[in-house]
Amino acid sequence: MNSTYPILRSYRQNLSVATVFWGTCLALVLAEVALGSNIVIGGLFVLSIPLLVAVLTWVNKGIVFDRVPRTLGSVVVLGLSVLLVSTVIILVGLLAAANLKALMTPVSGA
Repeated sequence: MNSTYPILRSYRQNLSVATVFWGTCLALVLAEVALGSNIVIGGLFVLSIPLLVAVLTWVNKGIVFDRVPRTLGSVVVLGLSVLLVSTVIILVGLLAAANLKALMTPVSGA
C-alpha cells in the first residue's frame, strides 16, 4: 500500500485541481453570457491556464523533492506529468465551457 499511496494521493490532488479549474471555466462562461464579452473575462480565461500549470507543478513537486538524489530524470518526469495532466484538464474544461456557452447563447437564425 505504501508504494501506491503517493500515486493515489497525486491522483486525488490533480482531480481536486481539475475540479476547481473546470468550475472556474464554467463560472467565467456564465459571467461572459450574463455580462457580454469583455477584456476582463478574456484576461481571466488567459490567466487561468498559467495558474493551473503553476498549481499542478506545486501539487506534483514531490516527484522531484521527495527523491534524495534529485536527478534530471525526476525533473523531466515532473514536467511531463504536469504537461499531460494540464493538457487533459484544459481540454475537458474548455470543451465543457464551449458547450455551455453554445447552450446558453441564443441562436439567431431565419
